[in-house]
Amino acid sequence: MTFLGCLVLASVVIPVQTPAGQTPTVMSAPAAGSGQKTSASAAEAFDLPVSIERIQRALARPPAIRLRSDRPVFRIEVLGRKPTIADFLGPDYLKGPAPYGGMTHSEFLNMVTPKDVQGYAAFSNREAFTVAATSFALQWALQKAILKFENAKKERERETARAEVQDALAALAKARQRAGLPPK
Repeated sequence: MTFLGCLVLASVVIPVQTPAGQTPTVMSAPAAGSGQKTSASAAEAFDLPVSIERIQRALARPPAIRLRSDRPVFRIEVLGRKPTIADFLGPDYLKGPAPYGGMTHSEFLNMVTPKDVQGYAAFSNREAFTVAATSFALQWALQKAILKFENAKKERERETARAEVQDALAALAKARQRAGLPPK
């Protein structure tokens, strides 16, 4: 069978296959109001591979897209071959040795950080240990000095407060003595 003709039915064009060598004919279905049964006569006239009742039901439903006259509607159809990964990477993208595993974090840092600013890069291992030990010792000594200073400051404030209270008690005793009151 070859495609040679079509059947126009209720504003729908249905392809009709006819035997090779026959001339195609275009038939129009009778109007729905003519009293004839449209689907039966069309089905009898042609052995169609489609259901005319289903087509008529689909046409009777409201349209899926409502076109408004004030807005244009644009449609596009793209015909072409879907590109593959080989089109982008080339035909030999899977050839060659693959690395065993990804790089570690330290390998990445060594690759992107200049050598002169990597940790203790300016020192040998022994010198780096000495620098680290002295920096820890300096930090410890500084913390102890700050603690002693705060303690001394608190002690000085206590001594100042004690002396002030003693002076106030002595002044009270003198005032009581001048007033002729007995000492307490």
